Amino acid sequence: MNLSKDKKTIIELIVVSGIVLWAVFNYNLFFEFIGYGIKLIMPVIVGIAIAFIINVPMKAIENKVFKVQKRKHKKLIRIISLLISVVFILGVIGLILFLIIPEVVEAFIMLAKSVPQNIEWVNKLISKIDDIYPDLSSYLGNIDPANLVEMFLGNANQIISNVVSFMQSTFSKLVTGFFGFIISIYILIDKENLVRQFKKIITAFLDDKKTGYIIKVFKLTNETFSKFLTGQCMDAALTGFEFFIVLSLIKVPYALILGVLFAITALIPYIGAFITLVVGIILTSVISPIYAVWYTIVFFIVQQFDDNFTYPKIVGGKVGLPAIWALIAVLIGGALSGFVGMIISIPVASIIYTLFKEWINNRIENKKVRKEK
Repeated sequence: MNLSKDKKTIIELIVVSGIVLWAVFNYNLFFEFIGYGIKLIMPVIVGIAIAFIINVPMKAIENKVFKVQKRKHKKLIRIISLLISVVFILGVIGLILFLIIPEVVEAFIMLAKSVPQNIEWVNKLISKIDDIYPDLSSYLGNIDPANLVEMFLGNANQIISNVVSFMQSTFSKLVTGFFGFIISIYILIDKENLVRQFKKIITAFLDDKKTGYIIKVFKLTNETFSKFLTGQCMDAALTGFEFFIVLSLIKVPYALILGVLFAITALIPYIGAFITLVVGIILTSVISPIYAVWYTIVFFIVQQFDDNFTYPKIVGGKVGLPAIWALIAVLIGGALSGFVGMIISIPVASIIYTLFKEWINNRIENKKVRKEK
């Protein structure tokens, strides 16, 4: 019996080693295969992500508003809760756009009017540069416009190709998002049955210990992502509102736009703050450099307050990931998957950190037990 089990283990190791060696020596083909596979199932991945986001308010509505455990018509309650959640999320997005779009239009109008009048400091800077580099004006004057037009026309095909490629990519993402949304609806309506089927599959192929561990990991993942999403949204809304109030009190222009931008980019840990800072400085400095100075001061005060008080209280306590690992996770996530990678990097890292910490503690406990024996 043991000999047969050992043979099975050896065969499994040989197969796994063969696959790993093939992947190492054919890494280009391996990564192409992985990329193609991810592309095929991307609507499902997007659907799962959307379902997870919608599930947070839907679950709260089911349990706290309708008290679904005490009701008979659970399927009907699920559909009503799902509709309310979708309307709520779309309503929040619509409200943000309703507040932002008029402000953006007004900002462009103000910029168009104020640039000729209030950008004298830029002209002074240019004149100083001209004094330091007197040959610069003559060099720029010698540039032949015909050569610039010819160079542009020479690259016209490449420009058109890039525009077409961008439009195709955008359309493909919109289609993926649409099908992902449809898939998310089906997932949410029948999520208990899907979970039950998944448990059956892993129970059929794995032993009880491995099955229990996988179920434990999935529960931890669901709990961590739910806490992270809830905490991140609360923190973003609070800090964005604080930022808007302070900018409005000191009469910095575009307070509403910058407050909403601060809230949205706060969903991207660490990197989002840099985006808000740069955009805000550009917008306010066109009106007057003093506004840019005040904006920068307020930004760092609110950001420090959020980093040292609000974020640790709201998000940090929920996720339980040390700051250094959170920063490393965001950098790695951004390098691997861009914007999406930045957003999901902290909860993913928190799950890995929790499992690794548990594994280390178990090994230490086992060593202590062996020493006592």
